[in-house]
Parts: sequence; structure tokens; C-alpha cells
Amino acid sequence: MLRAAAAVVTALATGCAPSAAELRDPVDADIARRLGGDPHAGAASQAAIDQLLARPLDADAATRIALANSARLAAAFDELGIAGGELAAAAGLGPLELDVKLRFGGGGEHELEAIQPVLGLVEMPRRRAAAHADLAAARATAAAAAIRLAARVDVAFRDLLAAQQEVELRETAFTAADVAATLRERMRAAGNTTELAQARDRDAREQARLDVARAEADLAVRRERLSALLGLSGARTTWTAAGQVEELPTAAPALDDLEETAITASLELAAGRARVDAAGATLSDERLRSVLPELGVGASVVDRAGTLEIGPAVRIGLPIFDWRSGPRAQAHARLAGAEHALAADAIDLRARARAAKIAALAAYAEARRLHDVVLPLRQQIVDETLAHYNAMDADPFQLVVARRELVDAGHQYLDALRRYGDAMAESRALRRGVALEEAP
Repeated sequence: MLRAAAAVVTALATGCAPSAAELRDPVDADIARRLGGDPHAGAASQAAIDQLLARPLDADAATRIALANSARLAAAFDELGIAGGELAAAAGLGPLELDVKLRFGGGGEHELEAIQPVLGLVEMPRRRAAAHADLAAARATAAAAAIRLAARVDVAFRDLLAAQQEVELRETAFTAADVAATLRERMRAAGNTTELAQARDRDAREQARLDVARAEADLAVRRERLSALLGLSGARTTWTAAGQVEELPTAAPALDDLEETAITASLELAAGRARVDAAGATLSDERLRSVLPELGVGASVVDRAGTLEIGPAVRIGLPIFDWRSGPRAQAHARLAGAEHALAADAIDLRARARAAKIAALAAYAEARRLHDVVLPLRQQIVDETLAHYNAMDADPFQLVVARRELVDAGHQYLDALRRYGDAMAESRALRRGVALEEAP
């Protein structure tokens, strides 16, 4: 009897929901470890965020703002409260049940039964195991949301810098095309060139004008995407960004261990394993309830014409007509689904890691070739054409074309740099435990 009372007291004592700090502190510590520092440093308040926005942003400041200000990330952390509530509910025994019976006639008879359901004590290890697993999955999912957000900001910020440089390149190309078209128009007015040549140069100028407009629109779109990731709207979207896309490193990245590192570090797989554990514990609980659907203990008091009779009361449910075949089938299906989802996530993650490695190495090789071979050749062509032009051995259109081709090579190099940076951001995210895009 004392043991049963102690168990009831323990269950009631552990039935309190964990505090917000208890739920979130382990997640914040995991995020800081994976990102290599406090992600909220310098952006802990709205005033601090405004101070960061007042200066041109760099990638680090943008990441801190996003982690502190994103409403979508806050919603992911709110899931921890739900999981904490489920953990508290797993220790509940249910309300005390009172049955009162009154009979009139003769001497009269009154009966009172107080029954406390105690099946929860039997179920508690399985229910708490499932709730703890769900909480572990929620923590892994919340940490993954934060790290994925940081990676997306990294990519979006680099793409924005690339878009700014792209506008500059397109404006340079337009200037060259405009000079060529203007010169050709003057020559045509003097009768020194054909109408066909003039039409071609005008067409090149209009195409360059369209390229500038497209680049400016792309820049504006990328600003809006980054603003959304930062959780900014209204007057706060007037921020500026400083910097350029980082230059190519001297050596290709070492990515041979990326696949295995991604599997080991994956928060998504950790959450998946926790969901499997939760589904297994739920299935075990359903099996118990299929043979013991109800169990309660208490006391019974009967008043028979002024004579009290007091004794223990026990309530046991018998599954004669309901073996909970439906809930057990659902629990089986949830466990199988969780196991299959975990296997699919592992396959998908390995493929993403291999794809990130291929994309990074291919973009690096392309950018390196452009930087070391193509750009110097294009610059040499410009220099040689300029020398011939100064010696009156080349016409101005050859010089304009040479400069236009140099700008085109610069565009290719910038695009390769951007793709290399994005692939490396994906690789870093995988090493930190997430893929840039959530698993389907």
C-alpha cells in the first residue's frame, strides 16, 4: 500500500510541464556548438537589431539578425512547448472518479465509491518513453531549423552580393554596346558603313539594355528573399549590404568525408530515430491497453440504514468486445512509417552529400579555369586590341567587342564563384547536421 502511495506521489510530482528554459537551453547549446559560437551575440534585442541594420550588413550580421528575428524559427521553437506539455501529460493518472448511489424505501441505502484510475502507473514508463522521444525529436527539429536558417541566409547573402556585382558587369557591357552603336550610327550618317552593321550594333545595345534590367530585377528579388529570411518588413527593409563574393581558394576543398560526416551529424536522422522510438513505445502501450483497458483502485462506503460498511474497491476493464485492434493497427502503421521515413531520409541525405561534393568540385574547377586561363586571355586580347587600335591597325569596333567578351568572361567567373560558394554552404550545413532543403 505504501509503495502504491509513493508511486502516486511520484507521478503527481513529475507531472509538471518543463519550463521554457529547460526545454530550450539544450537546443541553444547544441546550436552554438554546431555553429561555432553564440548565434544571438549582438542581436539579442530589437534595439540591437536596429543598430545592425543601420550599418551595411555582412554575412555574419545577417545571420545573427535572422536567428534572433525570424518568426518562422520562433514557431519551430514553439513546438518544444507542445512536446513539453505531452511529457507532463504522460505522467497523469486521470481524475478521481466518484460514484454515488441513493436508494429510497424501507430503511434507505446510500453508497459511495471513490475510484482512482491507476492504469497510468502501469502505462507510465511507455508513455513517458514516447514523450521523451517526441521531445528529443522536437529539439532536433528546432536545432535543425535554426542551422538551416543560418545556411539559407549564408546562401541568400552571397547570391545578393553576386547580384550586385552582376548589375555592375551588365552596366559595363551596356556601356560598351552603347558606345559601339553610337559610333556606328555616326558612321552610318556619314555614309561609311552599312545599314545591316548599324542594325546589328543597335540590336546588341538593346540586348545589353535588357540584360541590365533583368539583373536589376534579379537583385531586387534577392533582396526581398533575404529580407524574408531575416524576418524584416516595412521600414526595416531599407538595409544595405556590403562586400563582394569571396574569391576562390588556392586549393580545391577536401570533401571526401562529407557523406559520412553528414550522416553522423544529421539532426534530421536524429529526429527520425527519436520518432521511431516514440512510435515503438506507443505501440507497446497499445498492446497493454488491448488486454487491460481499465484499472482503478479506491474505497467503497455503504450506508445501510445507519450502518456503515467500508471496504476497498477495484475496477478492472475486460476487453471482451473491444481488443483495440484499430488503435493497435494504427500504432503498427506509425512505427512502420517512421522506420521507412528514417531509411528514406538516410538515402536522401547521402545523395545530397554526394551531389554537394560534385557541385562544389565542378564549380571550383570551372572558376579556377576561368580565373587562371580565360580571364587573362580575354584581358590580353583587350590589351593587344587597344595597342593595335592606338597604332591605327584595328577599328574601334574590335576594341568594343574585346571588352564585351572580357565582361562576359567576368560574368561566367562570377556565376561560377557563386555556385561554388552555394555548394560549399550546402557542405557546411551538412557537416553541421542539416541539408539546405528539408527532406520531402
